[in-house]
Amino acid sequence: MDRKKLILLSPQEYEHSLDRQALNALEGTPGLEKLARKYNKHAVERFFRLMYTGSYLKVNEKNFPEIYEILEEACSILYLQNIPDLYIQWDYSVNGFTTGSENPLIVITSGAVDLLDHKELLYLIGHEVGHIKSGHMLYHEMAIVFPILGDAIATATLGIGGLVFAGLELSLLYWYRMSEFTADRAGLLACQNEDAVVTALMKMSGVPRNFYEKIDKDIFLQQAREFKGFDYNTLDKIGKSIIIMDKTHPWTVMRASEIIKWIDSGKYQEILQRHSEENGDELFIFCLQCGEKLNGHEMFCGVCGSKVGRR
Repeated sequence: MDRKKLILLSPQEYEHSLDRQALNALEGTPGLEKLARKYNKHAVERFFRLMYTGSYLKVNEKNFPEIYEILEEACSILYLQNIPDLYIQWDYSVNGFTTGSENPLIVITSGAVDLLDHKELLYLIGHEVGHIKSGHMLYHEMAIVFPILGDAIATATLGIGGLVFAGLELSLLYWYRMSEFTADRAGLLACQNEDAVVTALMKMSGVPRNFYEKIDKDIFLQQAREFKGFDYNTLDKIGKSIIIMDKTHPWTVMRASEIIKWIDSGKYQEILQRHSEENGDELFIFCLQCGEKLNGHEMFCGVCGSKVGRR
């Protein structure tokens, strides 16, 4: 299968609405971004990079070249010009994550390398590239660090400061989960194979390796559609929120449900068609901050006022 390179792709085109709503709420918190950048600049990102580069195996053209080619392909398809560092962590779950807002790096597990086929691994790495393309990393890191900061501040302020941090922590974790829906869409755009996304999510859900040849995607898809139906019941919505409120990732069945809805809406195919190389002359340029369509000659976006970058 020949995958299309999505030239001039903007993350706003596939951003999930719940991601945007949660991010808007976070960005409206006074001083949060300033605090996040302060801690990230001086300690957080440096710590994570030191830990990962000191412990895990780096992937490059000579070391695991087949995996590096998948990373290059994901970046090329999703129009991410700077290829991030990639490391392999010993862990036999099927997983990956990204860290570093200034200089991002991706980590995938050895289980993902062994248990996913080429298209599924392209989805997983494309998912992580999507986080980078959307600029998720600053608040992702703070969602991990805030519990530690909150405990320290609670101790220093006899518990009063901890109450404030607890609210921010839950807001960060909620947005973190919603950002996964956006990254899943990026992963699908990277692999351009709906079945690969479904089977990768099934393997993440815990399908035993001995049953990989017997995976029934239709049953899983039916389960995902039934899960979507629960949202119409207020009690079920509250129950879901309470169960996963302290988690960074939504349930894999919930993720499958959301990606199915996006495919069924036709938006996925619209992006593939709009950004195919043969339609390059007809592409629109979008503001990278708000997604507004631009003419191409503006210095600043007429909607949000952001300075327009030149490609």
